[in-house]
Amino acid sequence: MAHESTTRRAFLVATAAGALTCLYPRNSVAQNTPYRDTPDEKLSLDRAGVWTLRFAYVPIRILKVKTPDKGERTVWYMVYYVYNTTERPRDFIPEFELVTKDLNGKLGKYLDEPQPTVVEAIRKIEDPTGELKILTTVSIAKNPIPVTGPDSVPRAVYGVAVWLDMPAEVPNANNFSVYVSGLSNGLSIKDTGDEIIVSRKELQIDFRRPTDNERNRPDDIKVNDNNGIGAEKWIYRESSTRKKK
Repeated sequence: MAHESTTRRAFLVATAAGALTCLYPRNSVAQNTPYRDTPDEKLSLDRAGVWTLRFAYVPIRILKVKTPDKGERTVWYMVYYVYNTTERPRDFIPEFELVTKDLNGKLGKYLDEPQPTVVEAIRKIEDPTGELKILTTVSIAKNPIPVTGPDSVPRAVYGVAVWLDMPAEVPNANNFSVYVSGLSNGLSIKDTGDEIIVSRKELQIDFRRPTDNERNRPDDIKVNDNNGIGAEKWIYRESSTRKKK
C-alpha cells in the first residue's frame, strides 16, 4: 500500500513537472538558444500610470526563402514572446524598426514586413508542431496580451519580426539596432516654443554582424553587449514633430 502511494505521488509530481515544461517559454528550435528576457526599466520620463509589457527574444537569424513572386530571398527575422505582468490585459500594437549605424556603410531605417510566405517558412523552422502559434506583427495586435499573475508561469504570446532582402539593402551593415514600440503606453510631449515633439517609450536592442554577405550563415548576427553595458535598454525615442502655428 505504501509502495502504491509512493508510486502515485511520483506520477503526480512528474505530470505536474511535464505540464510546467509545456507552459514555460521554450528555447528557439532553430538554435536551441534561450530567449533573452528584458525586464521593464523605470525611466525619469515615466509618468503615473505608465505600464510596460515584458519582452524576450532570440537574436536575429538569417534565412533563405523561396517565394512565389521574387524567387529566393534572403531575410532576417527575430522570434520573440511578450507577456503582461500589469493588472489587466493590454493591447500590443507593435512596430519593429531596424536602423543601421555603420559610418562607412549605407545608413537606413527598415520596418518589419510580415510577408506570408516568409512567415510560414519561419514557422516550419521555429515552431514545426504549431504549438507556439507564432504570430505576425499584424495578427498579434488583434487580441490583448493576457495577465500573468505574480509568481505565475508567463502566459507568453509568440511573434516574429521579418526584414526582407537586407543583404541587398545594406550589404556592409555590421552594426544596427532594432527599436520595438508598442510595449508601453509611455509618452513624452515636449514644447520647444516652435514645435511639439512627441516621444514614445521604446525598447532598443543593439546587434552586430562581424561577417559579410560572402559568408552568410543563419547565426551570423549577434547581440552587441556594448563592452559590458548590455545590448538592451529602454528609451524615449522621438516619434513625431509638429510645428506650432
